[in-house]
Amino acid sequence: MKRISKPVFFIVAILIIAFAFTAFAGIKYYDGDIQKTAIKGISDIRWGIDIRGGVEATFKPADDIDATDEQLDSAKSIIETRMVSNGITDYEIYADYGSDRIIVRFPWKEDDTTFDPVSAVNELAATAKLTFRNPSGETVMDGSAVEKATAGIDQSKDSAGQYIVQLELNSEGAQTFAQVTQQYLNQQIGIYMDETQLSNPTVQSVISDGHAQITGNFDAESATKLANQINGGALPFSLEAASYSGISPTLGQNSLTAMGYAAIIAFALIALFMIIKYRVPGFVAVIALVGQMALAVAAVTRYFSAFDSFTMTLPGIAGLILSVGMGVDANIITAERIKEEFRAGKTLDGAIEKGTKNSLTAIIDGNMTIVIVSVILMLVFGPSNILSWIFGESTTGTIYAFGYTLLMGVISNFIMGVWLSRVMLKSISGVKCLRKEWLFGGARK
Repeated sequence: MKRISKPVFFIVAILIIAFAFTAFAGIKYYDGDIQKTAIKGISDIRWGIDIRGGVEATFKPADDIDATDEQLDSAKSIIETRMVSNGITDYEIYADYGSDRIIVRFPWKEDDTTFDPVSAVNELAATAKLTFRNPSGETVMDGSAVEKATAGIDQSKDSAGQYIVQLELNSEGAQTFAQVTQQYLNQQIGIYMDETQLSNPTVQSVISDGHAQITGNFDAESATKLANQINGGALPFSLEAASYSGISPTLGQNSLTAMGYAAIIAFALIALFMIIKYRVPGFVAVIALVGQMALAVAAVTRYFSAFDSFTMTLPGIAGLILSVGMGVDANIITAERIKEEFRAGKTLDGAIEKGTKNSLTAIIDGNMTIVIVSVILMLVFGPSNILSWIFGESTTGTIYAFGYTLLMGVISNFIMGVWLSRVMLKSISGVKCLRKEWLFGGARK
């Protein structure tokens, strides 16, 4: 076996514990009398409607404007964009075309203490602002220049049959766009809704007739969605709340606290079992398990800028629990394989090397099936809603949460429970006082 330096175990273990502490507790500091958050922890998670409750609001066009179905779809798309950009994945949104109403249900903000539906609703009802920005992030044109946007199919010979988004500009917008496309020819012009980038197309020619098209890897749904979002930034009306009310949670804060204590007790029992049953590999597995949970939580709280913040629901918690079970299973498989190699007559180094290698295939096979299921759940029931016309949008938040946390947990398991646990195990096996076969699953001599 290729030895790994003995200090590596201690370095990795300390880094995992430090990371876990910051991921669970977060890092906060005071600027004068104001508390600020440098890193979000568990207390900063936005809990779903089922756990903490939320708001139900009905929006309508202001001044009793008679909106078209397309305009309602645009307004609905804008509200949905704001939900996703704010990390709100547990929501329900419907459009009632007969009465010109949009019905929305969403959870309270994570730091909300007043539980005032009015302020929560105003965050969504504000008119969205559409802007076109150059590569430096500067606004070169706003949504008032767009007369309308429609989804269509490219009829040109080179790319016939591909879905596109067609833009029709007003007279003033056409002049502005001609100057913009000339100045930024062969460069990208970002299309933003508030601060969320909707698209980032490249200017391929100077457009002076007020008619432009956005090409890309569109299908019918994504092209229609982008067109609705662009139209929403130039709506001829603003939204106002026709009614709103608070929603009581189905679980409640006390039950969430009880779940937290139950999780701590369960982890302590698992850790005790792993250490007693498998000794050194069990101890290493416990450290890796702490890292796995911390990494999964970090993917929810936006510990890393690459991940958006996330709304945690009951199914989301279930996904985390299931992924922890997968992590424990992975370490048990490895420890049992090492014991089998000892029974086959292998030395300490040989048993660790052969046991970790033989267990890898089974672990990967088991986890990859979970990854495939998780990705399918996220695609079908996530913000893209590619099959919402079959299953309905009311299922989006809960099932997406389960798929997301399960996927993040399994990825965390690969990093902590498969890779780093092996690194730590091979490193600690070099510590002289621990180089006894019975400490790694062999028979006591």
